[in-house]
Amino acid sequence: MSASDMLDRIDLSGIQPSVDSVTWNDCVVGFKQADNDMGSAFHRKIHWMNTAAEIYLLDKDKMAGFIEKFADDCGISYPYGKRLNRIRKVPYTVQNFSHDAIEALLAAPEELRDDIVSYDKPVTVTEVQEAKKGYKEVQEDPDYVDLLEDVKDNRKSPTEAAKEALIRSEKKREAISNTVSPDVIDLGAIARNKEGTDIRSVGPAFIVLMEKLCTKFDERDIKRELYAFMEPDPLGLKKEAMHKMSDILSDLCLDFPLNELKNLN
Repeated sequence: MSASDMLDRIDLSGIQPSVDSVTWNDCVVGFKQADNDMGSAFHRKIHWMNTAAEIYLLDKDKMAGFIEKFADDCGISYPYGKRLNRIRKVPYTVQNFSHDAIEALLAAPEELRDDIVSYDKPVTVTEVQEAKKGYKEVQEDPDYVDLLEDVKDNRKSPTEAAKEALIRSEKKREAISNTVSPDVIDLGAIARNKEGTDIRSVGPAFIVLMEKLCTKFDERDIKRELYAFMEPDPLGLKKEAMHKMSDILSDLCLDFPLNELKNLN
């Protein structure tokens, strides 16, 4: 039977057939057709993959190897098949989520993702990104520990906590801005002034402090404490220094790989 003949007998209207009424090859043919249609066919592609996954599980009693076989039979790359497999595991409705919104949800914490997809109203990519940004602050900023506790105790949803964190952060920025007088001198120039500063003493001191942090404290605690001192940063000097130092340390890591240290030991 040709591919066109098979497509003629497959219902491509979007109606969900039961698993026992279709074959693996039906899923493959349906997926290829949906992939060509693009646009609104995105959700049908996910449907065919979902159905194929159910068939594979019933047949093999395991999911190992599913992505590789499905990608190969459908003529798509393994990375693309892997990405679609991640997307199909996100609960969604056609009305609420576009392809891009689902992509944005993939990296969101599970509790935030479940909260967002439970909404009946349409959700945009921007809204998802804002919620992720706010919830990241809830999880990592010590000032927002009360919001994190509210989420854990079900007093606030993850999305509500994320919105409040963004509002608080904006108020912080406004407060910092309002405290800067228009007559203030160039603080950036003062911060960058090298007078009285010797690189031969500051550099070694930095290495010693870095070594002390990493040998005496847990990585999570180090990150928390450094995060707490990143704000206020009205001129952005701390962020600028952090990114510049990150580049410098990355280059040094290439010059001093860990495997050499292991060999010496």
